[in-house]
Amino acid sequence: MFVSFVPSVVESVGEHVHEVAVGDTVVPVFSAQCGDCPDCLSDRSNICSGLPARPGMPRDGTTRFSFAATGEPIHNFIGVSSFTEYTVVDVAHVVRLDPGVPPEKACLLSCGVSTGN
Repeated sequence: MFVSFVPSVVESVGEHVHEVAVGDTVVPVFSAQCGDCPDCLSDRSNICSGLPARPGMPRDGTTRFSFAATGEPIHNFIGVSSFTEYTVVDVAHVVRLDPGVPPEKACLLSCGVSTGN
């Protein structure tokens, strides 16, 4: 089984981030959840209408990465850049895990089931 999204440990958070803390185990998810739109608050939908799909960009439309030599922007792969050792991810693209969840099962919450991997 190939699983591209594995649990990660949060190393730092922005000043307005309260949903996760340093040391939390999280899994990245490419389908963002704002938590406030009618769809996120609904029992019948799981497709967030508050954060429209923007492949490779945080919700502010910028990027946190650039090529050192040219300064050209580098965008996140499907919003989370899960194939990197370190990344900067919008908090809407992570789910905090209970410490007791085994990593080999947690990865299914992220990408394994939704992509069939």
